[in-house]
Amino acid sequence: MKICIISTYTPEKCGIAEYANELAHALINLGIDVSVIAVNQGVERLIYPEIVEFVIRRNNIDDYREAAEYVNIMDVDAVILQHEYGIFGGRWGNYVLELLSNIKVPVLTTLHTVINPFDENIKALTEHIVRMSDVVTVMSRNALNILKRHYNVNADNHIYVVPHGVKTIYVGSREEIRKKLGISNNFVILTIGLLGPDKGIEYGIKALSDIVKHIDNALYMIVGEVHPKLNIKKAYRKKLKKLVKKLGLKDNVVFVEKFLSKRDYVKYIVASDVVLLPYVNKMQASSGALSYALSYGRAIISTPFIYAEEMLSNNRGILCKFKDPKSIAKAIIRVATEPELRTELEAKALEFGVRLRWEYVSLELLSLIANIVKPKHREEVRHYVTPTYSEIS
Repeated sequence: MKICIISTYTPEKCGIAEYANELAHALINLGIDVSVIAVNQGVERLIYPEIVEFVIRRNNIDDYREAAEYVNIMDVDAVILQHEYGIFGGRWGNYVLELLSNIKVPVLTTLHTVINPFDENIKALTEHIVRMSDVVTVMSRNALNILKRHYNVNADNHIYVVPHGVKTIYVGSREEIRKKLGISNNFVILTIGLLGPDKGIEYGIKALSDIVKHIDNALYMIVGEVHPKLNIKKAYRKKLKKLVKKLGLKDNVVFVEKFLSKRDYVKYIVASDVVLLPYVNKMQASSGALSYALSYGRAIISTPFIYAEEMLSNNRGILCKFKDPKSIAKAIIRVATEPELRTELEAKALEFGVRLRWEYVSLELLSLIANIVKPKHREEVRHYVTPTYSEIS
């Protein structure tokens, strides 16, 4: 079987690109022939790996038509499309419809974000994407419920929940890594990933003011670079550091400012005592950091965004209030001072989290693709008509 993945792709610095890269290699490990069509965001000049056979310039609609033609002649059995509203050109990314309307092979679309349709354009676009895909996957049951409740789609027939995949990497024991990082004597709180205002890091920093009164060896590690699409990158980082200084926490906060390899990412997860996700967006439908923290069995404290509510149910983590440093501090102090609670959280996270490893997730996706692949490619273009701009504007 040959599969083409359409997505942003590494070395693009974005979570969807990382996801697509890991999916590609997981499928290759299963013996699948994989190629990639990369959607270039134009933020920086990129040199793609050999697996990328075609590049779509995000804001050039002609590239979407040409990419579809390329798919149709390259003898693939199916396409896996990664969808996020911000990665395709046009209003809310509606250029993706030009691609879907011209592809003649089966398509599995993964919706990375599913939101309440506050805008009719988003509603119409999402409904078209779902209808033009042979099978759709979302990353949580909450996302599926939103589709059923707010969109005119037949969710029972071809929409499935497949969680965010997690890469299996052995990086050593917690104590080995902590020793190398020079943090053996600390109680380590970690927030990791691309940084931005939606991550709520300032509330984690403010919580530390109370935490250090009870845990004098507490260390808050903020690991990752500011999101490359954030126009105020330097100003945002400066704002966080100014807050640390104002609160007198310079000895208790460490910024590791770099885009992480997946090995480094896992290393910091494994080294931590608590993974903190103080996110501020209730409707956040997925989180790679949360998936990795579960998969590597860490105690997790998070605000109740919809993905966290689902994934941390059954006491797999502790939920705190949005934008509430006191609530965050109370939860972290509990984990630090109640060893039995921490052991229980880690065990329950790991028990559930191993099922998020790519070894399992890629098989689930492959099974869905096998059900839609036909012996021969369709000879006709899809019967859906791509809406004009005015129809969804």
